[in-house]
Amino acid sequence: MTFLEHIGIEAPVVQAGLGGGLSRHELAAAVSEAGGLGTIAVLGAEAIEAELTAARALTGGPLAVNLLLPFAEDDWFEAAAAAEVVVTFWGDPQRRTRGVWIHQCGSVAEARAAHAAGADAAIVQGVEAGGHVRGTVPAMELLERVRAALPDDYPLLLAGGIAERDDVRRALEGGASAAVAGTRFLLSPESRAHPEYRERLLGAERTILTELFGLGWPAPHRVVPNAAVERPDEGPLPPLAPTDDGPPGLVDDGPLYAGETVARIGDVRPAAEIVVELTP
Repeated sequence: MTFLEHIGIEAPVVQAGLGGGLSRHELAAAVSEAGGLGTIAVLGAEAIEAELTAARALTGGPLAVNLLLPFAEDDWFEAAAAAEVVVTFWGDPQRRTRGVWIHQCGSVAEARAAHAAGADAAIVQGVEAGGHVRGTVPAMELLERVRAALPDDYPLLLAGGIAERDDVRRALEGGASAAVAGTRFLLSPESRAHPEYRERLLGAERTILTELFGLGWPAPHRVVPNAAVERPDEGPLPPLAPTDDGPPGLVDDGPLYAGETVARIGDVRPAAEIVVELTP
C-alpha cells in the first residue's frame, strides 16, 4: 500500500495549512472532496472541533489539521486527533497522536529527526514557499538531499514552488509521494483570504523573505510587499493575515503571505479544479 492509499487520497496533491484562519472547512473540504488532502489551520481546540465538524458535513474524504508547535496546547492535539492526518511544524518532532502524523521540515537534520521520532512522513519545505519558511534552500534541492539521507520507502512530500502540474510531476519524479501547494489554493474562492488580499496577489510580481511580521513569533516568513513593508522602522508587527471576516486594514498593515509561485498564478479558481489541474 502506498502512502497516499494509506491516508485515503487519490491525487498526489495536499493543500497546505494556511494559518491565521485562511484555510478553514470550506477549502479543506473542497480539496478532499476532489481527491486531494485538505488541511484546516485554525487556533484553539474549539475552533479545530468546529471546523472539522463543518468539513465532515461537506465531504467524506480524509482531512488534515495543521498545528504550530510553539502554540499548540494539549487540547489542540486532542481535537486534531479526530482528523485523519495531523501535520506539525516548527519545533522538535514528537508523536502526540495515534493517527497519521506528518512533520514539516526545512533541512536534512530536521527530516532525520522526524523520521527518528516516528513521523509517518515528512514535508520537505523549500525556501521559495510562502508564509512561515523553515527551508533555506530550493525545494527540489532539499528533496534530493533528504531523499538520499532517509530510507527509500520513507514518504516525503514537497512544499515550495508548487503552482502547476509540471511542478507536481517534478516533485514526484524527484522522489516525493505528493506535492503541497499553498499559494495556489489561497487563490481559490474557498479560501478565507480577504478579496483585496487576493487582488494584491494576482498583481504581484515578487515576494520578500522577512521577519517584519514577527511580533510574538520572530520566524522568517515570505510575503508580497505592501505598505507595511515600506515602513519597517515601525518594528515587529503582528502576524495576522487579512481574512474575509477580519479588519480590512490588514491588507496594508498585515502580512500578505505568498510563495514565489505567486508570480506564475494569474487567476482565482475553485479548489476542486485546482486539484484536477495539479494532478499529473
